[in-house]
Formats: sequence, structure tokens, C-alpha cells
Amino acid sequence: MFHQPHDVAEALRIRAEMGGDVLPIAGGTDIVVAMNRSSRHPPHFLDLSRIEGFRAVRRETDSLWVMGGATFSQLGRLPVRCLADAAMTVGGPAIRNRGTIAGNLGTASPAGDGCVALLAIDALVELSNADRGSRTISIADFFRGFRQTALQPDELITGVSFPTDWRTAWYKIGKRGSINISIVCCAVGLSPRGDVRISFGCVAPTVVRSRGAESIITQGGISDETISEAARAAMLEVAPIDDHRASAAYRRAMCGVLTRRLLTQLRDEQAAEETAA
Repeated sequence: MFHQPHDVAEALRIRAEMGGDVLPIAGGTDIVVAMNRSSRHPPHFLDLSRIEGFRAVRRETDSLWVMGGATFSQLGRLPVRCLADAAMTVGGPAIRNRGTIAGNLGTASPAGDGCVALLAIDALVELSNADRGSRTISIADFFRGFRQTALQPDELITGVSFPTDWRTAWYKIGKRGSINISIVCCAVGLSPRGDVRISFGCVAPTVVRSRGAESIITQGGISDETISEAARAAMLEVAPIDDHRASAAYRRAMCGVLTRRLLTQLRDEQAAEETAA
């Protein structure tokens, strides 16, 4: 059965009543592909695409709040570079107009481009239940394993919040650019308070941060020496696999390359701005 609520409260009630028997769907860009590859289909769907305001984007003090139904086309216009650039590498225009940030989080693919970008800016994920209300958790605590998350069967991903004052960078390696899935993708975020985040996709069972590389930059600042150390640390920390798209050795090497490239880019941009000021 296809349930089509028109407001969030009704959607949460259906989800709470049916739990794991109902599968939330909005753009369907991941779910439909998965269904086409499997003979097992959920008995019920919860269509979130008709909920008024579920694509809303709201500016708050030094941050943005996006509802779970915000599409990649919308995210591609936001003033957060790593997220905007990641969004614009997701499929073609038709996919970006349908795919949503909640879907990207909920499917928890280790190749989720939006998830990697959000991990680099310490995003907060809002999970809501009809009776218990909403809870907010750090995206670092959201992913629990391969396609496993902190989302309970009676909850929905209702929104995501993230800062707008971080310096960020993004790069995706894919055989056909945005048309296909990443081979390796990387995002780097530097907060005004000195926090450093370096995240990767396609190199572990979930999207991951390289905490060793982050620690090197946090303690030593961004120099040629620390960038090289961070690149080596990132290569050691990831756990890629061989598959039909690339070897584990290639992916590991690219983690070092992308760490070096993005940290150097952010350092040089900051130096140029300070020189021009």
C-alpha cells in the first residue's frame, strides 16, 4: 500500500504505527534502484513527497536548516561549498531534482556524496517520532555500520542543520564524473574555531572521517610538512576494498592525494585572501 501524508505529523503517525513495515520514500533515486535488483519488496511505502514544506531551507544564525525533503538541486545552490559541490556531482539534473538529503542519509551508502560533505562540517541530524518528539544527533554518531544508522524503525529523518562559516573543499573521483558512483570522494572542513574535519566516501563500510589526519592538522597547523603527514595518515586509516570500479590500493592512494590536494587548496585560498586584505 502507498501512504501519502500531507503533513509531517501524519507521516510520523503512520511511521510510528507501522514501524519497519513501511518504507519512507521521497525521490526514490536509491530505493527504486535497490528494488529493481531485489525480489524482496516492502509491503508498504510512505511517500513523503507530498508533505507541504518538507523541502524547506531556513537560514539561522551562522547555520542553515534543511528539511529532509530538500533535493540535491536545492543543496547545490547553498553557500556551503563542499555540500554544494557534492550535490552537483550526484547524477544528472533529473536525479538531482528528485534525490533528497534524507534519502542519502537513510540509505547510508558508503558512497553517499552528501553524507561525506555533511560529515566534514559537523552536521546535526534531526530524527523524529510521533510520540517521543524529535532528537538531534551528530552526524558522526549517525552511521553505525554498513547501511546501518541510528534511525529507529518508528522514526523519520526530518531535517539537517549545518554551519555556514566553515571553509570547505570537495573532490570526487569517478570514471564518468557525476554520472556514476564515486570511486573515492573527499571533503575537508575548517571551522573558525580551528576544528578540522577530513571525510571520505567509498573507502570503508560507511562514510568515514580520518581522525588521525585531522589531529595532525589540528596540532600542527597547515604547512607542507603537516599536509604530507596528514595524507599518509589518511591512507593508513581507511579500509577500502577491491571491486569492479577500482582496486583497494588505488583507493587508498587517492585518499592521500585528495587529502593533500584539498588541504593545500584551502591553505592557499586563505593565504591569498590575507594577502589581498
